[in-house]
Amino acid sequence: MNYRKRYITILITISLLTGTIFAEGPIYPVPAYGRALVDQGGFTDIAGSPRAADILKLRMLNIIQGSNGAKYRPNDNISYQEAAAYLIRLLGMEEAALEKAAAMAQRGTKPNYAADTWAVGYMEEVLAQGIMTATELREMETLSRAQLDAIDTQVKAEAKRKWMTLAQRDALKNEKTAAAQLENKSMKRAISRQNLAMWLFRALKLQEIPSKDINYVYKYSDYSSIKPERLSAAEALLQKGILGSAAKDKYAPTAGVSRGEAAEAFNNIVEAYPDLTGIQTGVARLLKANMGYNMQSASDTQSLSYNLENFDGTGFTAKMEADQALPVIKGGRVYDHNLLREGDTVEYALRDGQMLYAALGDYSFLQGTLSYHDKDGNIRIEDSQKGITELKLGADTIITALGKPARAASLIPGQDVKALYKGNIISRLDIQENADYYADTEYIDGIIKYIDRAGRLVKLEDYDGNLRTYGLDDRVIVSINDYYETLENLQPEQDATFEISGRTIKAIKAFTIPGEEASKDYLAVLRVRAVEGDTIKVTRPEDRQNLMSFKTDSITSITYLGYPIKLYNVKVGDLVKIQTNENSKDRADSIELMTKRQRVEKVYKAKILNTLPGQYRLALSQIQTYKYPGWSKLDDEKTFPVKRDAEIYKDGRKLKLDDLDKQRNVEAYIVTVKDFGEETIAKITLKSVSEDSTFSGTFDAQWTDNSIKLADGQKLSFDDGTIIIKDRRLLDTSDLTYNDEAFVVKNKLPGGSNYAALVSMENGNGFDYRNVVRGYIHDMGEDNFSLESYANLVDNEWDYHYGDENYFYVSKDGRILDNVLKRSYITRDTFLESRFWDLGSNGKPKTSTDPKKYTIHDPRLYMDDKGPHYEKCRSQHMLAYIIVNEDGEATAINIYKKDADYRKEEMTFKENLITGEVVSSNSSYTQLTLTDVKEYSKFYSQWQPTGSKAVINTQKALIIKNEQAVTLSELYPGDKIYAVTDQNSGIILFVE
Repeated sequence: MNYRKRYITILITISLLTGTIFAEGPIYPVPAYGRALVDQGGFTDIAGSPRAADILKLRMLNIIQGSNGAKYRPNDNISYQEAAAYLIRLLGMEEAALEKAAAMAQRGTKPNYAADTWAVGYMEEVLAQGIMTATELREMETLSRAQLDAIDTQVKAEAKRKWMTLAQRDALKNEKTAAAQLENKSMKRAISRQNLAMWLFRALKLQEIPSKDINYVYKYSDYSSIKPERLSAAEALLQKGILGSAAKDKYAPTAGVSRGEAAEAFNNIVEAYPDLTGIQTGVARLLKANMGYNMQSASDTQSLSYNLENFDGTGFTAKMEADQALPVIKGGRVYDHNLLREGDTVEYALRDGQMLYAALGDYSFLQGTLSYHDKDGNIRIEDSQKGITELKLGADTIITALGKPARAASLIPGQDVKALYKGNIISRLDIQENADYYADTEYIDGIIKYIDRAGRLVKLEDYDGNLRTYGLDDRVIVSINDYYETLENLQPEQDATFEISGRTIKAIKAFTIPGEEASKDYLAVLRVRAVEGDTIKVTRPEDRQNLMSFKTDSITSITYLGYPIKLYNVKVGDLVKIQTNENSKDRADSIELMTKRQRVEKVYKAKILNTLPGQYRLALSQIQTYKYPGWSKLDDEKTFPVKRDAEIYKDGRKLKLDDLDKQRNVEAYIVTVKDFGEETIAKITLKSVSEDSTFSGTFDAQWTDNSIKLADGQKLSFDDGTIIIKDRRLLDTSDLTYNDEAFVVKNKLPGGSNYAALVSMENGNGFDYRNVVRGYIHDMGEDNFSLESYANLVDNEWDYHYGDENYFYVSKDGRILDNVLKRSYITRDTFLESRFWDLGSNGKPKTSTDPKKYTIHDPRLYMDDKGPHYEKCRSQHMLAYIIVNEDGEATAINIYKKDADYRKEEMTFKENLITGEVVSSNSSYTQLTLTDVKEYSKFYSQWQPTGSKAVINTQKALIIKNEQAVTLSELYPGDKIYAVTDQNSGIILFVE
């Protein structure tokens, strides 16, 4: 025996002398029940489940309990009582739950809900912790009309079968009602997704999400079905990646949650909240397995220990005696520690100083040399055996340099790196050298005085007046107003924060904002009153009438946040600063757009259903939206967030959001804007006695009595509650003076006077922006083109401009359909190549035309109606239809055909305007079938029914849905269509 001990001691000594150097760390024994868990094995029905590992992890944590040969039923929905048991065990409150159950059993107390005996204690603890409230339990008692009718039917049938007194009938009805209420409170039935979200939200003690930060739930088509009081909980769990949706496009708030998905959610909690659960999880690499000998034991016992290393280099040891086992999860089954091999990467869980399990198969460690890295996050790592592994940086990848935070900009091919990855997505990436990006960093606020981009130098002046010169890092990060830019976009005299290490600038955060002292050449901050052609008209903000006009030309600098923009990007109501030329005070050298008015998303009319002031949300019913020439019904009910500074008015009096509780079922006009990507209410005006609408060619504002006078002589009062829209911007009453057209939704006030509730200072489509322009491609620039002899589609009529030319910027995201040359979609660059024209040997443009050029002519050949271009190319001009956004950008172009009607003084438009509802589509034959079809009658100036169905050929059509060009296959039965057609051939189809 002594010989054996000495032999083992020698082996251990040799192992220590020759083994891997290991960072010392804590020793974690395995729990005594580890062997029993291994012997029980996994569940027999989870091998094919994608959440098998999650299920087994929860079993190893004793959150899910089972027995040998048991089934888990991963596809069944989890019940209330099962969710309660999982949660209470997860929070370490099982003992308290069992005590509550024992006390109730001793007192003979029955719960006021239906549950299995084993679950009563867990349900009581859930109620005691406020995870489920007594109020919610009482609400579950409420019987539906169908249930009440069924009880009445049963009682009548029983009374018909055998005679009963009225008292007996009432007693039987009460008995059945009580039984149905108890069944409604059955904790054996499935818990809905929104209720499970609320339970988890409360158990984790999460904070309410402000309405402006709620955005994840709105990705799902059924978000309005989520109960308002559950919305914040659903959002919080989506944001934190704990409990997701039922499908890609549906949250399914009232549907159940499968037991497999619930296991994944509870595992997400285990990983994210170690302080709450007392469970620490991690990923480590197995360095070495050591066989030891227990020198303290009276018998001959061996022990086994595993040396593991975390990604950050810290080490720890898992230790077990010969009769113990560490459960190891792999491929949906449970093994013991004998499955582990040196070099394996394992997930693990620790609790109460013990290692509970190891899991194999998901994560891998990799150490080597970074051989490739690009801006898209693709990297390649070459290991010591010259093997190349291709990986990708993810949105959640943590990058460090020797454990200190670093950026992707710190990655340089040739660096030694260490990576932890799952699939091909990197979870952690550590640069194995000191990246100086954050070493000895200081931040200086100042002004850029000079930039030498070639010599990589910047001279700056700090706010104390000191001039400093620094070099630029090769990977300097530049941002302007928090948008990443290149070094070329920086300008002298810009304010900036400089991130400096040593004598090198690592990052420049520049900004251009209102507030800096205006130059003497600026006319201070001005309010835009009109933009007409190349002229901008402004006043001082507080002034309504004293107009100042400034001309612009090709050298006028027009910017917003430091970016160049076009004059048409500046709208009525915007604030600008204008710099003029000393020699010409009416000409603008530069225009800086300071503040934009809010862009209107939609205009609604709806009834106030309910307010949620704590969440800044408003529930509406009977919702309509304005589509010329009237209101069109949308949804029965919908909930919107409300901007904190939203304006709410009734009869000129300003209200608060909670005042709307007293206005339930009152109709209101509602304007929404996009607030951080979310449709949010910006203004509400409650409807008065009655409603009418009117269109006026001209109107005049009379400030003495706050009224507007229409062309027909009508006078309408207005106040701060009047909703005013132009260029799809939400304006205020100070802009009423400077427009000559109005579409008005007017109300009759209680006293009988007329009141302007909504004013669109353009036309009826101001509430539903859709701008279609028809014309002939004439000229081409680097990022723009022009249409000549163009017509705007206004109020379903073409407004024709003979001989005029209008320029449009080509959006980088726009879609261009060429039905003439390519007969397919073309790129923006291909379209704009028409600006390049061939020159002859004499250096002058060739007189022949190129039929492959979209403009068909060299603009230099075009002189007038008698010039060489006009007569030769008239029949070759291409007719195009374009969709223009409110900033004058062409977002979609349909190059439709070559047309000889170019520059006709009188034009007869043959296009038809059709509306209808999609019945079916046939992609093979490019046909779309509509029902409930109406065609716009030019004679009657209104929509006329044409028949039950119509078929549109979409082979040459642009189809626009949600402001994007889509294919025919993306249209579905029930979609509403507004179409511009050429007989039965579609030109542009809008999906409402």
